[in-house]
Amino acid sequence: MERLRSRLLAAHADTIRDVVDAGTAVATAIEEWPVMDGTVIRVPLDNLLQERGLLAPLLATLETTAATLGEEIRGAPVAAPPYYVVTSCGPLCRGTLADGRRLMIEFEIFEVETRPRRYRFCDPRPKECLQITLAGRKG
Repeated sequence: MERLRSRLLAAHADTIRDVVDAGTAVATAIEEWPVMDGTVIRVPLDNLLQERGLLAPLLATLETTAATLGEEIRGAPVAAPPYYVVTSCGPLCRGTLADGRRLMIEFEIFEVETRPRRYRFCDPRPKECLQITLAGRKG
């Protein structure tokens, strides 16, 4: 996974930085921490990412990662929603590779504490927020 992370950090440094900047802007606008309701994070972050034109660059991270694996994403760049979603932790892009595995790229800007359930701003550096997961088996 480190090879994939390194490739994404090199190829999409501006996008990753812009996502972190959007998360920072949302966190700064929230007056009281910790947040108990994830929609307080999700809705403004999603709006800001779209407003800043980051949807296409976020989805492009899927194609770069797939190419690094020697694979392709089914669809263009993915078959249909919900292949991009903003969670309470940050944006998540996911797609199915041509070999059947599931690729997920998460940008963790916020963290979840479970007891009690609440959300905190991570204030991450771009390298720290990037999480890549491959699930399933080839073929």
